[in-house]
Amino acid sequence: MTPFKRGLKQTVIVVVYLALFSAAVALLYFLFRKAPTCTDKKLNQGETEVDCGGPCAPCPETIIAQDVTVLEKKIVPAGAGKYDLLVKVKNPNPRFGVENFDYVFVIPGIGGNVAVEVRGSNFVLPTDEKYIFAFNVESPENISTFDFKISSLKWAKFSEYQEPDISVFEKVFNLTSSGAGFAELKAKMKNKSGFDFRKIKAKAVIRNGQGEPIAVNETGFDDVRSDEEREIILKWSDAFAAGDVSALKVEIEPEVDIFSQENFMKKYGTPGQYGTYN
Repeated sequence: MTPFKRGLKQTVIVVVYLALFSAAVALLYFLFRKAPTCTDKKLNQGETEVDCGGPCAPCPETIIAQDVTVLEKKIVPAGAGKYDLLVKVKNPNPRFGVENFDYVFVIPGIGGNVAVEVRGSNFVLPTDEKYIFAFNVESPENISTFDFKISSLKWAKFSEYQEPDISVFEKVFNLTSSGAGFAELKAKMKNKSGFDFRKIKAKAVIRNGQGEPIAVNETGFDDVRSDEEREIILKWSDAFAAGDVSALKVEIEPEVDIFSQENFMKKYGTPGQYGTYN
C-alpha cells in the first residue's frame, strides 16, 4: 500500500470515528435534554417574550396610564389634640382602574422628622374621584400640614366599564339639640345596580359656605341587595365650627369595590358589566 493510500485510509477512519462520536453525543443530548416549558426562563418554543405568549399564557399587557392625582388635602380638627385628614384623589383614565394601591399620610415633626404616619390601601375606579380619610390622628404638635404618598399601584384594564349605580338622596344635617353628640347626618342610599353587594361604604364631608371641609365621617353596610334602600346615619360627638347650618354643603360618596369578586353576592349571575378587566 502506497503512503498516499495509507494516509487516505487513516483519514477516512478518523472521519468515520468523528461522525460516530458526534452522532452519539447528539443522541445523548436529545435523550436527556429538558423539554422547553413556560417556566424555564428562556425565550423558546415560539414564545413572544420569555415564558409568555405562543403556547404559554398571554404576556401581561403594558399599561400606559395617566397618574392618579391628588385634588385636595385638608386637615379637619376632630376634638382635643385630634385631627381628621382628608385627601381627594382622581383617576383620569376611562379604561384603567387601580385594583389596589398603598398610601401613607405623613405628618412632619420638629426639624423635618416624621411625627406620625398613617398607612393603608385602597382602590380607584376608572374616571373616579374619591375620598380617603385618616381619623382621630393624634400629634404632639398642632398639625398644620401633611404629605400624602401613593405607591404600588396595581392597574387593571377594563374591556368595558359601567359605574356602580348607588344613589344617595334625602340628606338632612342637623345640630343635636338634645342628648349626646353635637351633630347628626341622615340620608337614604339605594342600590340601583343589578347586583347584591356584600359591602358598601358611605363617606361624608361637611363643607362650610366657603367650601372648606369642617367635618368628615364614614360608615359601612353589609349585604346590600339589588334595589334595596338603606338609611345612612352619621354622628359627631365633638363640636366643630358649623356656623350657619343652612349654608353648609353635605357630600356623601358611596364606595363599592368591584375589583373583589367576593364583594358580589351574584344574585343575577356573574358581574360581567363591572368585572371585565384584565
